[in-house]
Amino acid sequence: MRIKPNAGLTLLEVLVAVSLLSLLSVAILTALRTGAMAWEKTNTNLMLDRRIASANAIFHAELEGIFPAWAQARPAGPNAPSTFLFFQGQPESMRFVTSYSLEAGPRAGLRLVELQVTPAERGKRVLLNELPFESPRAAGRVVTGVLNDGPEGRPRLVFAPILAQPTSFVIADELEGCTFFYLTEDSLNERARFVPVWTRIDRLPAAVSVQLIPRRDSARLRAVSVVVPIRSTMLSP
Repeated sequence: MRIKPNAGLTLLEVLVAVSLLSLLSVAILTALRTGAMAWEKTNTNLMLDRRIASANAIFHAELEGIFPAWAQARPAGPNAPSTFLFFQGQPESMRFVTSYSLEAGPRAGLRLVELQVTPAERGKRVLLNELPFESPRAAGRVVTGVLNDGPEGRPRLVFAPILAQPTSFVIADELEGCTFFYLTEDSLNERARFVPVWTRIDRLPAAVSVQLIPRRDSARLRAVSVVVPIRSTMLSP
């Protein structure tokens, strides 16, 4: 078999083939990168959904199990109440007694739960401390003083700060903010409304609202609102 003297590829044909191969490689790499970015975004959305769903479930379980437990305060003066319905409600901190345990479930007995919004590396996070409810006097130890609130001189309790512990649970993380609100009950003077601070020592709020705001650079920008009614708001000591 004779080989023609002009058989083979010219330099121009080789350059065209290399150029086409380069363009094809760039297209494949671009498609792979786009797919990887889409997968990462989808995974981020999924993780955010799971964190929000988990936080919702925890808030519902803890708040629906709130028990109207009375506590005994240490002697703090003649105007200080000797007993009070244990509940601390502030914009970024909350204390209450509940029948639900995040660690042991709903049959672990009464628990004293502390919720605190604290700064984190990426925004804010919500921490949860869980302690056994040993006795009314032990619960009263977190009260550091009593103030006369409003023109009626109604006593208002002052609580010790909630501190992070090695055993603290992280309920929600990477938040722009988290705020607690407390629903009052209808009265002759005003209709029910959500307030940022709970001052009553003889009654629990009718419901608790938790406003979760994700970080602005998160995949989702809408705030999440969790409203949990409290079944029993008052109990005789």
